[in-house]
Amino acid sequence: MALSDLRKLLHKNSQKRQKKDLVVTIHGFGTKTSSEMTPLKNYLTLKGYDVVSFDIYDYDNPKDTDYKKWIRRCEEQIRKALEDGRPITLLGFSMGGVIASYLASVYPIRQLILCAPAFNPIDFSKIQKIGKNIITSSGAGGSMSSDQMQAFLKIVSKYKESISHVECPTLIIHGTEDEVIQPKSSKKAYDLLPAANKRLIYLEGAKHRFLYDQIMEKTAFTLIEDMLTDRIF
Repeated sequence: MALSDLRKLLHKNSQKRQKKDLVVTIHGFGTKTSSEMTPLKNYLTLKGYDVVSFDIYDYDNPKDTDYKKWIRRCEEQIRKALEDGRPITLLGFSMGGVIASYLASVYPIRQLILCAPAFNPIDFSKIQKIGKNIITSSGAGGSMSSDQMQAFLKIVSKYKESISHVECPTLIIHGTEDEVIQPKSSKKAYDLLPAANKRLIYLEGAKHRFLYDQIMEKTAFTLIEDMLTDRIF
């Protein structure tokens, strides 16, 4: 291959890479915060995507319980991402799915991916009987404070209706055995979506933490990649 042809090929490949979406992720409610996105981030990075992950709140700061500040931090990240100039795919997990729906209804993102969105959490009194930590999306040791839990509830209450204003292409993924968020809540959210291109996929046998359970995560990652490469619609 001639040097001039090689340069053209490199330039063409560079242009293709530049057109890839910038993926912004929003984590769920729990002690792991943005680290629960690490397996997905590693997967997408190997596929050539730039992925933004950040902490909505400081788990170690007991005073960081203002839900408005949590939302503001998410908005700051979206505005910063928009300044980059690339199309944005916004992905939210659990509580992050509710927040992502709100952001997608306000900001010009290209598409939205919701993983086990927390539109209708299981009753907390039931959760306490199962175990104090099951509400945390980490599934690990430690638990969230009551004030932090109240912030979570306020976010769900205030922003869950935002899904009815989302018009960008949207993919919802939910596990049929989700023990934290009722799977049927995603069907209700899907029905409320005014987006022309939308799809709801249930992962048979998957529980809440399918993004990092080392069981269903590869299946979920493949679906997410399909969405990024426009193979869902």
